[in-house]
Amino acid sequence: MNTKTQITFIKLLPFYIFFTGLVFLTSGNIFFWDTVQLASRHAHFFYENNFSDLLLPDTIDSGHIPAFGMYIALIWKLFGKTLFISHIAMLPFIYGIIFQAYRFIKNFISEPYVFWALALFLADATLLAQSTLVSPDIALIFFFLTALNSILKNRKIILTIAVLGLFLTGMRGTMLAFSILIIDITQNITIKNKLAVFKELLHRVLIYLPGFAVFLFYSLYHLKVKHWIAYHEESPWAQNFELTDFNGFFKNFGIFIWRLIDFGRVFLWITGIILLFKFRNLFKTSYRLKQLLIVFVTTLIVLSISFLSYKSLTAHRYILSVYLIFSVIVSYIIFEKLHSKKLKIILFSLILTGMLSGNFWIYPKHIAQGWDSSLAYLPYFKLRKQAIQYMNDNKIPVSETGSAFPNSTEFKYLDLSNSKIKFPEKNLQFQDYIFYSNIYNDFTDNELHQLSKNFSILKEYKSRGISIILYKKRPD
Repeated sequence: MNTKTQITFIKLLPFYIFFTGLVFLTSGNIFFWDTVQLASRHAHFFYENNFSDLLLPDTIDSGHIPAFGMYIALIWKLFGKTLFISHIAMLPFIYGIIFQAYRFIKNFISEPYVFWALALFLADATLLAQSTLVSPDIALIFFFLTALNSILKNRKIILTIAVLGLFLTGMRGTMLAFSILIIDITQNITIKNKLAVFKELLHRVLIYLPGFAVFLFYSLYHLKVKHWIAYHEESPWAQNFELTDFNGFFKNFGIFIWRLIDFGRVFLWITGIILLFKFRNLFKTSYRLKQLLIVFVTTLIVLSISFLSYKSLTAHRYILSVYLIFSVIVSYIIFEKLHSKKLKIILFSLILTGMLSGNFWIYPKHIAQGWDSSLAYLPYFKLRKQAIQYMNDNKIPVSETGSAFPNSTEFKYLDLSNSKIKFPEKNLQFQDYIFYSNIYNDFTDNELHQLSKNFSILKEYKSRGISIILYKKRPD
C-alpha cells in the first residue's frame, strides 16, 4: 500500500468503521421487504439447484438477470447459509460505495471539505437502511458511482466492467447504464465535424457493448424459453407494470416529489433550491457545477420515466441515485461558493441533522410508508421474535394466524431456517387470529377498522414507534 493509498484509507476509516458496525449490529436480522424476493428466494433457488438453471420459476422471476441472487447463493456455498454471512456479503459493495463516493466528490470539492461532503452523502436515510439489508440496490449504487468516476477519468476498461455490473443488477441498472452512456457522451465527445463525432460515438458505444450483449442474450434466451420478458399476466407483480392513466401520472408525480423530500431530505432540498437560486449565475460560469447538473438531470429524467409511467414502481430506493447526486450539488455550493465559514458550518449541521432525523420519521398507520428506506424499521425484528415466542408459548398456530407482506412468507426465506411454516395472507372474515404490525402497508383502512371493531388485542409489543399486535376475534 503506497503512501497516497494509506492517507486515503485513514481518511475514510471512520466511515468504514461506522458501516461495518452498522452491518454487524443488524447481521442477525431476517430478510425484509423486497429483499425476501430479490435476495433470499432467488438465492435459495440457485443454492438448492446448484446453479443448474439460469432461469427462475415464474412465481419468483422478476424478469431481469438474477445475478444478485446468484451472488448470494455463491456466498452461501462458500461460507454457509446464514443471516450473518448474507449481511457480511454486502460489505464489499458498501466499502466500494464509500471509496467511489469519496473519489467522485473529490472531483468537485476541495480537500478540506471532502470529508464533510462525504458525510452528507452517506447520511441519506435510504442508503443507510439499504446498507442494513441484503440489497441489490447497494450493488447498483456501487456500480453507478464506479461508472461515473470512470467517465470523469476516462478509464474505459473500468467503465466497461461497471456498466456490465449495472446491467446485471436489474432493470433499473439497465436504465442507469443508459443514463451513464448519455453522461459519457456529454463528457467525452468533442464536437469537431460530423465524421469525427460519428467515429467518437462509435468508439464510446463499444465500451457498453459487453454489458448490453449479456443483457440481450439473457432477454432473448428468456423470451425463447418462457415466451415473455419483464413480467407475464399471472405474475404476482404484473399490476406494478400497468401503465398509469392521466390522473395516475399526476398522482405518481406527487409521490415522486414526496419521495425526494421524505425522511429528512426536505432539509437538503430546501437549502439546495435556495442556494441554486442565489448562485444562479454559476450555471454559466462553473464548469464543475455544470458537470454535476448533467449527471443529476440525466439520472433524474431517466429514472423518472418508469416511476411516473407505471402504477406501482414508486419505491424510495428506485431513485436513490438522484438523492445522492443532489447532495453533492448542495455540498459543492456550500463548501466552494459560500465565503462565510460560520454559514458553512450552520448549513452543513442543519442539513446533516435534518437528514439523520429522517430515520425517526414514522407516519400514522393509515399512511403507507417506505419501511426499507429509513432505519426506523429496525425495532421490528426484536418485536416479531417476542410476538412469535408468545404464540408458541400459548400454542397459537402460526399457520392459522393471518398476516401480510413481508411476513406472509415461509420462514426459511426469512430466517434461513429449514422451516416451511408461514403466516397465511390475512382474511379477517375467516381467521380467528391476526398478526399485525404498522410496518405492514397492506392492511386497508377498512381492515384496520374491522380489527378495532371485531377483534381484541391479545398481546401488543411496542418500541420506538414500531408496534406488533396479536389480535383475537371476539365471539359473535
